[in-house]
Amino acid sequence: MEFNNFILTVNSSSVIILMVLALILLTATRFRGENAYAAAIIVFPNVPVYLYNTSVMLAWHKLSLFLFPISSSINLLLMPLLWLFAKKSFDNSFKLKPIHLLHLLPSLICLGLCLSMTPEERLASIEYEMTGDTTFVNDVNAAFVAIQMIAYFAAIFRFLHRTKKAIGDTLSDAEWIQKSWIPTFEYLFAALFVIVMVCFFIWPITGTWLIQILNVVAMFYLVYNTIAHPVMPIKEIPVNIADDDILETVNTETTPTQIIDEQQMKEICENASHYMEESKAYLRPDISLAIFAKEINISQRKLSQAINGYLKCNFFEFVNRMRIEEAKHLMQKLDTSDYNIDSIYADCGFRSRSSFYMVFKKMTGKTPLSWLENR
Repeated sequence: MEFNNFILTVNSSSVIILMVLALILLTATRFRGENAYAAAIIVFPNVPVYLYNTSVMLAWHKLSLFLFPISSSINLLLMPLLWLFAKKSFDNSFKLKPIHLLHLLPSLICLGLCLSMTPEERLASIEYEMTGDTTFVNDVNAAFVAIQMIAYFAAIFRFLHRTKKAIGDTLSDAEWIQKSWIPTFEYLFAALFVIVMVCFFIWPITGTWLIQILNVVAMFYLVYNTIAHPVMPIKEIPVNIADDDILETVNTETTPTQIIDEQQMKEICENASHYMEESKAYLRPDISLAIFAKEINISQRKLSQAINGYLKCNFFEFVNRMRIEEAKHLMQKLDTSDYNIDSIYADCGFRSRSSFYMVFKKMTGKTPLSWLENR
C-alpha cells in the first residue's frame, strides 16, 4: 500500500509540476520561436501518462479506461518532438511537410491496438499491469521506444554536429554558443532514456515512477535554459544543414575539393587578416564567410580551407578573436571614458550582451570583469 501511495504521489506531483513549468515557459517567452515546441515536449508525451497512472492508483476506472489508449501511445511522440525542437532551434527555414506525418505512425499503431480492445480487455490489461508485469501493448510500445531512441538520437546528434561545424565555419555571431545548452539537453535526455529503458527491462514497474522523477529534472533544465538564455534566430542557414532530415535522403552532387598548399593558405590568411583589420569588418555583427569572401574576391571554400588549415581555427574564432582584442582595448579605457562593460559589446561587433560575455569567456577563460580586475 505504501508503494502505491508513493507512485500516486510521484505521478500527481509530476503532473502539477510539468503544467506549472509549461505555463511559466510560455508566459516568460510569450510563445516565441521554438518555445512552443519546448512546452509541447513538457506536456503532450508526459501529462496524459502520469494522469493515467494516478487514475489507476485511485481506482478511477472510467478515467483509466479512457486514458489507457492515450497513455499507451502518446509517449511515442516524445522523440519526434525532441527532433523537431532541435531542427527548429537551428533551422528557421524548416517547414513541416506531409511526409513528416510518418513520425506519428508508431503512436497511431499503439493507439489502434488499444482501441481494438474491448473495455473488459482494457480493464484486465490495467489490472495485469498493476502486478508489475508487462502486457502485449506494453511490449509493443517498449519496442517502438527502443527503435526511436536509436533512430532519432542518431539523427539529432548528427544534425547538431553538422550544424555546429557549419556555423563555426561560416558565421561570426554567437548563435551556437548561445544555444549550446540545447545539445546538452538532448544528451541529458539520451542518458535518461538509457537509464529508464534498462530499469524498465529489469523491473517494468519502474515505468510508473522512475521516468517521472528523471523527466521532471530534465524539464527543469529545459525551462531554465530557455528562459535564462533567450536567443536570436539564425538568419543565414549554412549550406546543406536544412536538408538533414530523418525521413528524407537528399542526393546532392558534391564538387571535388580543390586542395591548396601551405604557401597558398598562408597568403590567403595574411590577405584576409590584413583586410579584416584594416577595414574593421569584424565590427559588423552580420559579417559571414559568404560576405567576407566576396569582399576579398575569393571563393568561400578556399577561404574556409585556408583558415582551418593554416590558422587552425574556424571562421567564428577568426573573427571573434579580433572582436575580443577590440573589447580588451576599449575596456582599458574604462577609467578615462564613458564606457562601461555592458556598453562595449555593441562597439565590438556583438549583437547582444550575453553573446559578448559567452565569447569573451570562451576566448580568455575569464569574464570581462574578471579580466579587467586582473589585467
